[in-house]
Amino acid sequence: GSTGFGVVQAVKVALEFLGIDVKKSAVAIEGFGNVGSFAFKFLQEMGAKIVAVSDSQGTIYEPKGLDYKKLLAIKKKTGSVINYPNVQKLNSEKIFTLPIDILIPAALPDVINEKNINQIKAKIIVEGANIPMSEETEKQLWQKNILVVPDIVANSGGVISSYCEYMGYQCEKMFDIVKKKITATAKNILGQAKRQKITPREAALKIAQLRVQKAMRIARS
Repeated sequence: GSTGFGVVQAVKVALEFLGIDVKKSAVAIEGFGNVGSFAFKFLQEMGAKIVAVSDSQGTIYEPKGLDYKKLLAIKKKTGSVINYPNVQKLNSEKIFTLPIDILIPAALPDVINEKNINQIKAKIIVEGANIPMSEETEKQLWQKNILVVPDIVANSGGVISSYCEYMGYQCEKMFDIVKKKITATAKNILGQAKRQKITPREAALKIAQLRVQKAMRIARS
């Protein structure tokens, strides 16, 4: 669950950055696999309301909120979230255009593009999947005042936990490190993006380049 846990830490930072109460936020999650399912679990524990989830079979939507344990059991038993009872059932692509606060693409690449960008209503997009949109699409959303936390920050929990496993750390310490690293990095990137009037990805790349240059100077000295 480390990647999904890390995604949730990025969501928390983005909400605080915009001054939105997590307990008053509506969330949609594309994908209910290793990333999406744990993002759902940890977000619900924080008090967020997850109103929509999708998989390859379609999207389920319930403005009053979905139940994690019930959805997990249905997914395991039937193979799809679409079998959740008494909810609106839509096609898979519809999840990107619902009236929500937070959108988490957590499965496929290039799902936010020129076909749906003008229909997105979310205030925050946190990239749980790898490359769910192009850099140009991120820039267009930034120009629309939609905050996008890029994948290189938001879904790095899995990489961090692999390092922790290599070091022999226990699970509790691993989650603590994921939380600290993603929280600090997300705050840094969003802060620099705001100050420099650039996208969060551009800010992230600038920070990464400076860190690599510093490491190379230390290695040569």
